[in-house]
Amino acid sequence: MRERIMISACMMLLMAGTAYAADEEQACVNELAKTETLVDQRVEAKALSEGEVEEVNLLLDEADALCTEGNYKKARETLATVGKMVAPAAPAQ
Repeated sequence: MRERIMISACMMLLMAGTAYAADEEQACVNELAKTETLVDQRVEAKALSEGEVEEVNLLLDEADALCTEGNYKKARETLATVGKMVAPAAPAQ
């Protein structure tokens, strides 16, 4: 009986870890999609130069690869960098 309880507890912990990883992956994918939408809006508004667009696209590709590899922290850092690059400039006063 004790063995069954231990096995059940271990199974629950293993399944919870997998669910957490899936949640992190989904959050990473959602953040990637949100950032890509922001980039698209800025490109359509012609707010970025061709060089900036190329650099931003390389960073988005890198973030996508990092999400796929499970390196969520580095992916979020890369997406934050992209967000800063495409953020609208503050109006001059």
